[in-house]
Amino acid sequence: MKRALLMIALILASVFLGSMIGELTLGVESLAWLGKSYEIGISTFDLNLKLMTLTFGCHFQVCIAEVLLVLISLLAFPKLSSLFFS
Repeated sequence: MKRALLMIALILASVFLGSMIGELTLGVESLAWLGKSYEIGISTFDLNLKLMTLTFGCHFQVCIAEVLLVLISLLAFPKLSSLFFS
């Protein structure tokens, strides 16, 4: 359970830091590629059931810095977990 919480904390921290780094590097010409973002998801659609209408959809905006930091945190997880939970 503690290892799972560590994994979730690492991923959330890397997504947060990655989005900050992506935003900050947009103005820097040589590092602008870190801020390039892509939108992934399903466009919204409506399900009309006469009694109610349900709307479904999901969109994520992911930048390259976030992906890199998530990969680094996944690679560092075994070493960090053995360090914290030895």
